[in-house]
Formats: sequence, C-alpha cells, structure tokens
Amino acid sequence: MNDVYTSNKLSVVVDNNVLVDLFELNCLPLLFQVFDHITIPKIIYDDEITHEIKTILIDYPYILGIISTEQGLNTYGLLVNDPDFKRLSMHDRVAISIAKENLFLCNSNDRLVRKACEKHQVKITGVLGVLGRAYYKKHITCDELLAFIDELSSIRTSCYIDTKVIEQFKKEIFDVQP
Repeated sequence: MNDVYTSNKLSVVVDNNVLVDLFELNCLPLLFQVFDHITIPKIIYDDEITHEIKTILIDYPYILGIISTEQGLNTYGLLVNDPDFKRLSMHDRVAISIAKENLFLCNSNDRLVRKACEKHQVKITGVLGVLGRAYYKKHITCDELLAFIDELSSIRTSCYIDTKVIEQFKKEIFDVQP
C-alpha cells in the first residue's frame, strides 16, 4: 500500500493544478485535513492561483514557500540545465526544489513534474493521492471517493488523468482488479 495514504505525518508542496482540481470538486478543505503542513510556492500563489481559490485559502494554515537552502538552489539549477526538463516551467522547478529541500512531497498532477521528481528523489503525489489519503483517514466515504473520481474523469472538470492511472489508483485503494 502506498504510504501517502497511510503515513501519519506528511507535508506537501502544492502545485496550482491540484488546488484547481480540489476547488472544482468543491473539496479544497480536504487538503488541509489530511496533510500536516501545506506549502504553496510564493511564485505559484502570486502568478497562478485565482482569486476564488485565494478566498478559500484564507481560512486555512499554509506557508508561502521560497527556495531557501543550497540544496534547493542546486536542485533548481539541475532542473534548469537538464535537457529532459526544459519544458518544466519556472513554477514547477521551484515547487520541486522546495519539496526536495524540505523533504516534503511534491503535490502535482503534471507528468513532467512527476518524472523530474522521480529523477531527483522527491516523493510525489497528485489529486488522487489527496483523495486516497482522505479516504484512508476517514474524511470521506467510499461513495464520496468514487463520486470524486467520476467527476475528475468527466468533462465537468479541467483535470486530465489517464484512465490507466485511475484504474491503478482504484486497484491500490480497493485492492481489486480493475
């Protein structure tokens, strides 16, 4: 079983795409219920987060993060100079670097972010990880989890998650074959 669902203390650096997905599902508060510390990179907060989401965030504790250590700066430099990650945005590089320097999970759905995290030994999860953790921590029911997954898979949200990823997630969560 994936430890992101069951570990007791976890902290995350959240990318805008996860915030948008949770907002569209009308369950943004789950993020704050299931993780101990939430860091939003300041550059993402300033440049990407909508007013509607900022209005909700006011009610919750989070830190606006910046790269603050040599390890974070080195990670950022490696990401800038790696041709495999030339399409990563500055925002993504900052999020990965903050996660690396703090030993936090990077919370993003972006495939390229995931590959960069894997290469740089940064643990990662996405919106499904948030929902799976909420289910395991009994903040949502099985029916609510399935409804959220259906909504994410629909055209009613801007989220795109490959069907194979969703089926693998269901297998992990429910321990059944898709």
